[in-house]
Amino acid sequence: MTATIEEPQVILGSTTPRLWTKPIVTGLPGPCGCGCALTPATSKGFSAIEFAEGVLEIRLLPWQRWLLIHALELRPDGRFRFRTVLVMVGRQNGKTTTVEVKNLWKMFVLQVPLIIGTAQDLTASEETWEHAIEMIEGCPELNAEVKHVDKTNGKKALRLTNGSRWLVKAATRKGGRSFSADDINLDELREHLNWDSWSAVSKTMMARPKAQNWCCSNAGDVRSVVLNSLQKKARAADPSGTLGLFEWSGPDDTRCTCGRADEDSPHGQLCRLRDQRLWAQANPAYGYTITEEAMQSALDTDPTAVFLTECLCVRVTDLYGGVIHTALWGARLDADSAAAGRVGIGVDASPDLKSASIGMTGVREDGKRHWQVLRHDAGTAWVVAHLKQLRDVDKLDFGPIGIDPASPAGALIKDITDAGFEVEETTGRKLVQAWGSFYQAVVEDGGRHIGQDTLDQAIRDARNAPSGDVERFSRKKSSGDITPLVAVTLSDHALRMSPDEAPAPFALWGE
Repeated sequence: MTATIEEPQVILGSTTPRLWTKPIVTGLPGPCGCGCALTPATSKGFSAIEFAEGVLEIRLLPWQRWLLIHALELRPDGRFRFRTVLVMVGRQNGKTTTVEVKNLWKMFVLQVPLIIGTAQDLTASEETWEHAIEMIEGCPELNAEVKHVDKTNGKKALRLTNGSRWLVKAATRKGGRSFSADDINLDELREHLNWDSWSAVSKTMMARPKAQNWCCSNAGDVRSVVLNSLQKKARAADPSGTLGLFEWSGPDDTRCTCGRADEDSPHGQLCRLRDQRLWAQANPAYGYTITEEAMQSALDTDPTAVFLTECLCVRVTDLYGGVIHTALWGARLDADSAAAGRVGIGVDASPDLKSASIGMTGVREDGKRHWQVLRHDAGTAWVVAHLKQLRDVDKLDFGPIGIDPASPAGALIKDITDAGFEVEETTGRKLVQAWGSFYQAVVEDGGRHIGQDTLDQAIRDARNAPSGDVERFSRKKSSGDITPLVAVTLSDHALRMSPDEAPAPFALWGE
């Protein structure tokens, strides 16, 4: 008997996404090939594919063909079924090419008046536009229909003889305003940390009955407010609605399962992140243009959070780590933590003085520090009154109040001292030392916090800035209000400077 040699199983990227909005068209399977009933009469995607492969001479991947067919589904009245299309997929799978094809098809075939392309990084949006120009220049039939190309940096624009235009705009609160667009591209939506750009660009479609907003991205973290909101809404949307989700991703609970000692250790052979079925689900180009070696290399070299978001399109809590990684901060949680005896108090205000925080640091009975935000509120008018309450009503025992006089909170110093309080001015080198001591205490398990949302969010939002040979928090670079974190840092320093208290002995940076 001759032994049968089994060929190794070839795993290819999934043509259909893990989560997606089903067509409103029902019936017998059509030419799409996935079993849906969409036909050239009910989806413009077939026309876009014909344009891509017949005119642009681009051989689309199976998933790109599938996406165009489903995202360009029509309603009975001829309008596009989806006004907003959310595409989530791992990096380098060809989503940019898909958008380029869709844009050029709409310009040359549908002859839509205006397309606006945006990305959080203007350069990225311009590169997409420039690649589309190259495709046009490589096709004499299309190039003959070009009326004008403006390649000026920051003003790139394409106009055809039929009047259709493609503009590139910055993803800002002003980008796209004053225009009426028929198609919008919002690329790398995970980098939208607020709604400014969305508000400016998406509303340009309001008076366009056949307009579409294509939002493309891989997964982000908790700061990706626009992407996370749209994803949640799309997953729960009415199937007959105008918001379409096409999400190639790993399951939400996908995480490293090999119990590595630290982030620098290799993943074990049985780690869930090595499952090629996950790779194929989040990377529809896997086995076509993305190789097993490429995915393996990414897993071997990326921090876990980066691999999850970039390669598996799975959201994480904290992608960039911030000044203090959320996992480390979470390990210092003790809901029952409390200070015993004298405490330190710190005050900070936001750059626009729209919010302020009072932080407190004390010493626990076990000798570790206790960190807490006593109040975080709008404006600054309440600060002095609340300090009086802490002293006169709550009978809190504290010495000089830590404030950075070079910060916006410096404007409160006179009112605070007029109320009978002393101030520990913490600026320059002192501020660096204050942050260094607080950070070191967190890293070396020298303190606890009670798990307050306002302080936890500030930890996530805070970003670093160089200060001499070290780094500390940066109000300018941070993505949100970090006054709770700064106030606690200043209170930590104020307690250490208090002659009546000597908290756990952590060395000061620079001393």
